[in-house]
Amino acid sequence: MIPFIARNIFRFQETLLGRPSFQILHELNKSQWWSRDQLEKLRSDRLNVLIHTAYSHTPYWKALMDSHKITPADIRTVKDLQQFPLLNKDTLREKREQMVWKEEGKRVQLVRTSGSTNEALEFYTSSSREAHINAARMRGHEWVGVRRGEKEMYYWGSPVELSKQDKIKRFRDFLINDGLSNGFELNKDRVQEYVSHWMAWKPKCLFGYPSTFVLTVSMCRDMGIDIGALKDRGLEVIITTSELLSDVDRNLISKAFGVPVYDSYGLREGGLMGHECDRGTMHCMDEQIIFETVDPETLEPTACEGELVVTNLVGRAFPIIRYRTGDIVTLSQKKCACGRQLSSIKISGGRAVEFIVTQTGKWVVGYSFIYIARMVKGIVKFQVVQEKLGEIQIRIAVDARFPENGKNQVRELARQRLNSDDKILVEIVNDIDPAPSGKYRPVISKVAEQLYKERSFS
Repeated sequence: MIPFIARNIFRFQETLLGRPSFQILHELNKSQWWSRDQLEKLRSDRLNVLIHTAYSHTPYWKALMDSHKITPADIRTVKDLQQFPLLNKDTLREKREQMVWKEEGKRVQLVRTSGSTNEALEFYTSSSREAHINAARMRGHEWVGVRRGEKEMYYWGSPVELSKQDKIKRFRDFLINDGLSNGFELNKDRVQEYVSHWMAWKPKCLFGYPSTFVLTVSMCRDMGIDIGALKDRGLEVIITTSELLSDVDRNLISKAFGVPVYDSYGLREGGLMGHECDRGTMHCMDEQIIFETVDPETLEPTACEGELVVTNLVGRAFPIIRYRTGDIVTLSQKKCACGRQLSSIKISGGRAVEFIVTQTGKWVVGYSFIYIARMVKGIVKFQVVQEKLGEIQIRIAVDARFPENGKNQVRELARQRLNSDDKILVEIVNDIDPAPSGKYRPVISKVAEQLYKERSFS
């Protein structure tokens, strides 16, 4: 599809869904050049609206503010926010129905995510909130030369994209120049098929998980496939998401594909929070989110590195105020050479995803298993452990909603994902402890670690 036409079809689609994404994009493209004083005025105004909304329309936030003797008029600045206690996933999960304003606007609906921390989580979103996220993502992509309507290949997967690729969705994706390759299950044949398809489809941008790109590079080298040839077929940039992108992996991916690699950072429940510009600075979405850092142990505010705490300024249907992300970051006001006045963020702690390796030699990315938690009720935490080839242990922490045949459901869904004869053991546990970084690892595979060291992809 011609990019101009694809862009306007997407614009029409957003309008039908009640999402003024392009209007917000237009505003963001102006505000990124504002002075810090102008940006802070916008943030303060939005914070004031958010707090008044939370107090007036959600029982949870009204009760919390009353119990802490906080009035909406008390919260005017970022520092004032520290009067609020920190919000964590458990509270969000338990008090969800008391935190939502269902009359906020169009399409206020429940969504579910397991996220990189691998804890099942349901929360509410709305057309307004999604429009802000879409606009922020479009702006971030424009920073590195990709406009909505130009061909983008999404190298990842989700239950919807991978299980319901019907004719209507495929046709819609064709109209807006979106492509999808399943990055959840990789083997040599599949990677070879993907690269051939990309050569023919000629995407300008590949978008996906760093670990998937790294594995693709390694497999292509093993097969003698020159993925650098994609550059001659129109590929200009790779954008990564969802995992920690190390300098080593960035250089490996960039060298193999022959194009620059830029990273983005977000949480489904928090929104898109950061995106790299063409100068390599990960700018914060200052117009939409307030960022703080705290000491992960004492929870006291820090001026340097610390655990990221976010307040979403544009999610009025489901106010997120001082939410602990579990990610260790460093915030900075240092000006970027690109000239934008937005602050910046550096991710220094953790979201690495590993793979399970089947007896047939297929590498299955950890996020594939996380989605099983979305399909079986009552799963709170989920972890896959592989100590030896041919045997996989799935550990789950559950609540009262977990069905009697839940273990069989998990086992069968995992078998479908693996599509192999590997032995699958399902164990219910009281809890799953986080790694030292504070993040829950969805997959711990000694097999993958060893084979990866050896670069053995049989």
